[in-house]
Amino acid sequence: MVMVPLTLPLSVAVLTGLLGFVVGALIQQDASYRNLQTTMASDPYIFQRRQQIYEALRLVVQPRQSFYNDSGEHGRDLRSEDNDNSGGDHTSPPPELEDTDSVFANYVKWFQSNMHTVTMFFTFSLGVDPLPEPEPAHVATLMKYGFPGLDDIHVYRNFVLSYDRRNRIAHWVCEHLESDCLTGTESTIVQKPAEYLVDSSIPIIFRASQRDYRNTDWVGGHMASPHNYRCDPLKYCETFIMPNIAPVSRGLKSRVWTRLEAYVRELAIKCGSVYVYTGPLFMPQRITFRNWAIRHQVIGMNTVAVPTHFFKVIIAECKEQDDLPYMEGYVVPNAEVENNLELSAFMSNIRDIEHFAGLKFYDGERRPQLHHNIQTIDSTL
Repeated sequence: MVMVPLTLPLSVAVLTGLLGFVVGALIQQDASYRNLQTTMASDPYIFQRRQQIYEALRLVVQPRQSFYNDSGEHGRDLRSEDNDNSGGDHTSPPPELEDTDSVFANYVKWFQSNMHTVTMFFTFSLGVDPLPEPEPAHVATLMKYGFPGLDDIHVYRNFVLSYDRRNRIAHWVCEHLESDCLTGTESTIVQKPAEYLVDSSIPIIFRASQRDYRNTDWVGGHMASPHNYRCDPLKYCETFIMPNIAPVSRGLKSRVWTRLEAYVRELAIKCGSVYVYTGPLFMPQRITFRNWAIRHQVIGMNTVAVPTHFFKVIIAECKEQDDLPYMEGYVVPNAEVENNLELSAFMSNIRDIEHFAGLKFYDGERRPQLHHNIQTIDSTL
C-alpha cells in the first residue's frame, strides 16, 4: 500500500488558514476604523482620544502621524496630543483633516489614486486638480484649537458646549465664525423662537428653565450669539437652547456685551475665520485684608448661578497675512458698564482667564499682534 505524503496538503491548509485570518483581520480593522470615524464626528470624548484608539487598532502599518503646514515645514507628531491634558494644552493647531486610516483603506486609496493617474494619462488630462479630500469631522472642525475642559460636552450644529450641572449654565461655549455667513445676509429674516429650547440630554434636575429668569434683575444672555448665524435659520434657532443661556445684567447685555459681539463678527469678516470661546467667571472679592471670598447670586427655583464676570477668548485666522493665529482675551463684569468705555479697557491676559475659569486654552505659537486691531473697529458698534 502506497502512503500519500501529507506535507503538501497540510502546507496548503496552513497557508489558506493564515491568509483567511489576515484578510479577516484587515476587514475587521477597516470596519472598526469606519465606525470610529463616524462616531468621532459627534462624540468629542472619542475625538479627544482618537490617537490612543488608532494605536490600539493598528496592525502592521504605522499610521501617518505628521503633517505639513502651508509653509512646507514639518509639523509635530500627532501622537503628542496624547500627552496633552484634557484641558486642551496644545503646542500647535491640529490638522484640519484626520489622516489616520486602516491598512485596508490605505490599499483602497492607493488603488484609487493610481487608477485616477492612469485614467488622466490616457485622457490627456494630467493637468487637472487631484480628487478633492473628504470634509473633516464636525467636532474636529469646531474644536481645532482644543477643548478647554471636558465636563459634560454637548455638540450642536455650529458650537460645542461644556455644561456646568451645579450652576445650571455653561462652563464654556466654542463657536466658529466664518465671513461667508456674515456677509450679504442683511435681507435675511429669521423667526425668533417664542421660548428657549430644551436640551433633553441634560437630566431634568440639572436644567435651568425660562421661568427662573422671570421677576429678576437678570436677563438671558447668549454665550453663542444668534446674530452670528442669520445665514442659517437652524443654527440661529439653536442658539436659543437653554444651556447656551446665562444670567446677564440688562446694562451689560445692551451695551458693552453687544459691542463685543459685534467686534467679533467684524473681525471674522476681515480675517475670514474666527474661533470664539465664551463663558462665565466667578471672581473672588476681598472680605478682609487677608481673606477673599467668591460671592454670587442665584435665581429661580433651579438656583441658576449668576456669574460675576464673563470672558471671551478670540482666535483669529488671517491667512492672507500669516499662518499663525492671533489671540485676544476679554473679561467684562456682569453689571451695568458705561457705554463710552473702549473695548480695549476690558482686554485681559488669557492666562489670567485660565486661572479663574479653571480652563486651558490653546498654548501654541501665535502672532504677536493683528494689523487691524481693536482700535480700527467703530466704537459705536
